Amino acid sequence: MTILYSGPITPAGQPSTGGFEAANRKNIDALRRRGVEVVELPYPIVNRKWGKLGKLAYAKLFLTPLKLLKYRGRKDVILHITPIYGNLLLPAVITIKAAGRMGLKVVTDVRAGSLITYYQSRGKNYRKGIREMLEGGDIITVEGSPYIGQIRDIIGVNRPTFHFPNLTSLSPEASLPQDKTRGNTINLFYFGRITRNKGIDLLLDMMKILPERFHLYLAGGIAPDIDRNALNDTPRTTYLGLLKPTDLTRHMQKMHIFVFPTRHVGEGQSNSLIEAMGEGLIPVTSRQGFCEEVVADCGTTLPPDATATDYAAAIEQIASGDLNAAALKCRRHILEHHNLDTEIDKLTTLYTNLLKRP
Repeated sequence: MTILYSGPITPAGQPSTGGFEAANRKNIDALRRRGVEVVELPYPIVNRKWGKLGKLAYAKLFLTPLKLLKYRGRKDVILHITPIYGNLLLPAVITIKAAGRMGLKVVTDVRAGSLITYYQSRGKNYRKGIREMLEGGDIITVEGSPYIGQIRDIIGVNRPTFHFPNLTSLSPEASLPQDKTRGNTINLFYFGRITRNKGIDLLLDMMKILPERFHLYLAGGIAPDIDRNALNDTPRTTYLGLLKPTDLTRHMQKMHIFVFPTRHVGEGQSNSLIEAMGEGLIPVTSRQGFCEEVVADCGTTLPPDATATDYAAAIEQIASGDLNAAALKCRRHILEHHNLDTEIDKLTTLYTNLLKRP
């Protein structure tokens, strides 16, 4: 079995610039540990210093079908594509159609939370492209379970569709790294892209409201719409930089609450949110995308238009409760619903069954 894995992919051993890239890296590594041959077809890395001109690199995506030619007609090869379906819908559709014409099986893996928003807000040709993208897959996998009914009932595509959530690696035997009640300071954490559409401006305003016992730590790449000086000037706020996975885990062991006031239209099942909860951080998030599905009853979710005052109040309420019990509940929830080992085994079963189909 050979899997041609296409999409945004973090280079091996490098820090991730976003959850999409990190999730694909994690899945590929897990597949290889199971002996699956994976050929990476990563999206081009955009040099953000070039602004909009940097996105010209995406033109290389139109060459992806050429990379499939050497596998034409092979019955043991699957294209697993995780398309960016916004402004990059066309190359995704072309690649999926090309794979079908070459006799390859296709898994169209729908990530992020903007599919229905885009489908309902854009024009006739765009909606046609979305349908072609979905219908071109022999099977569809989706990040958020609501997509299963929405793809059928709103978009009108009736392909076999399976829930494949974002994942993290956890040992069932692992205990929480520390006593969450130790000390008086409550450490708040956010990691991911530091940009306004993730609510970073709201986090900084929130720290001006919260009492002295709360400290905010931020990690990730800083977008142009955030003034780095504002991070330094906000009370009890520390920027940790862009962390490698091992450093990220080490810092999370000292944290209590993960704060995620995202407004991002493409928010799906946040990779950062899942990893944080897996480490026992209690979430306070917006209900954007599939955040509410991930959090379940393990933390607090607020409307996308909630204010800094709303977040401060939710955080103080959590801090007044049993942090150890809440942290353990988060960890168990992620172990049950977003466990890398369990879900990757389900994915390999999907691959095997797909290759058996005529």
